Amino acid sequence: MTPHQEKIDQYLDSGLGPEDAAQLEQWLQADQNLQLLAASAELHSDLRRSLQRRSVQKEAMAHFRELPSQSTEIEPDTQRREQTSSTRANLATSTTNANWHSRTWFILAMTTAAIFLFAFLSIPESDSPNRQQAASSQRIARIAYQQNAGWLSGSRTTGDEIGGGMVQLQVGIARLDFSNGATVTLQGPAKFEILSADRTRLHQGILTVHVPGTAIGFEIETPAIDVVDLGTAFGLAVGVDGETDVCVFEGEVQVSASGQTSRGKTSNSKRRLLHAGNAVRSKPLDGKIESVLYETNRFKDGWPVTSGVLQATGLMKFVSPGPDFVPGRYEDNEHIVVFAERQGITLESEIPVDLASPGLYQRLHRHNDQKIATGTTVRSYLLQLDPLGTRERNSENKPRVTGQITFDKPVIGLIAGTARLTNTDMLLGHPDGQYKTTRRGIEPTRKEENLGIKRDAVILSEDRRTLSLDLSAGSAVDQIRVIVEETEPKPNG
Repeated sequence: MTPHQEKIDQYLDSGLGPEDAAQLEQWLQADQNLQLLAASAELHSDLRRSLQRRSVQKEAMAHFRELPSQSTEIEPDTQRREQTSSTRANLATSTTNANWHSRTWFILAMTTAAIFLFAFLSIPESDSPNRQQAASSQRIARIAYQQNAGWLSGSRTTGDEIGGGMVQLQVGIARLDFSNGATVTLQGPAKFEILSADRTRLHQGILTVHVPGTAIGFEIETPAIDVVDLGTAFGLAVGVDGETDVCVFEGEVQVSASGQTSRGKTSNSKRRLLHAGNAVRSKPLDGKIESVLYETNRFKDGWPVTSGVLQATGLMKFVSPGPDFVPGRYEDNEHIVVFAERQGITLESEIPVDLASPGLYQRLHRHNDQKIATGTTVRSYLLQLDPLGTRERNSENKPRVTGQITFDKPVIGLIAGTARLTNTDMLLGHPDGQYKTTRRGIEPTRKEENLGIKRDAVILSEDRRTLSLDLSAGSAVDQIRVIVEETEPKPNG
């Protein structure tokens, strides 16, 4: 933290002495420094609003009343100097000092007044006391998963319901599932506020979000950018200074400068539509949204959890999100890569699968009558080992890779044969994927095979949430499509 930032925080918390106030006043002559003061003041006022939203106006007025008391502390000294001075020169000097101190505190007081007035007027209508009380009394979201999570409010348990208000994650990862189907994963430290079932605010930190069709219009505000989701997945990162990055993984989002969302606050010309592979950045009070390089490293811990993958160990690797990281466009010689394909697909007809029951499989019996029923809502993933080059079928030099992956919901089907993979590409495959029609899947058992060679192995755990793979690939690409049961959330009515 810089000395000026410390002075800003001290001023906002408890006030400054005359000497420090004079230094701060000089430093605030630059516009960018004044913007930093405004951004810091907004974070302070946000915390106060979240703790006692009903009394924001009273708090602001109380703050204004305190400011004159700080300046009047100088007056007794000035008066004593005036009384003990016997010359007009000393009297003039004392008067000049008093005027200077008064001007200093007047500038800071007016700055604070403007910031608090802006904060008060910016409180949306939906956050009025009655509506806020109604929002906090109903279940809006729940903690669906957490890993090494430390909360500012103390211990929280997976499954805890959240009715609204401020959520502060100090460390770790936590996923919040909203009642409308939206999924938000926070990476600590993060300060996140739930304003309503379809409106939230990220004050600071990193999150990833997936919004299904039931939650289109889900909105996340930040100090610099407001994001309205149009049915997609994206990442948000907000720094301590309020600078905000938006990175779109799938679908489309609508962005606008903070305070200018689609709720009638700005014209369409000031909104931007972002597609998959787009990334933008903006600073508080800047009003500009600039395109930046699409980069997803900061979201690599949260995005798998948002997508339903709670853990991947061994040489299992969840690929980065985005249009360039899809089947057919991404190869890896050393890992079993995991592609998130489709979510929220309700089957209009039954689907034959190769495996559906827990157990160890080394020889896949593909003619078993196992099917996923019509009307089931599912999501799909593709697990792939696609080594560089090709090798002979019975070669002992084929790459062998092992890994384990755990999903948030039960696996109800595995497809590992070329024909069934191809037949389900259109329904369950990634919309931007480039799937091959040549041999793929786990190579089938053949009578002429050398049984002394170690075979591919698949283990589905008893709870059907964890899949273990031991694969070696040669002349074909090893692929398995994993179908997970997904309960379709009901839209809020």
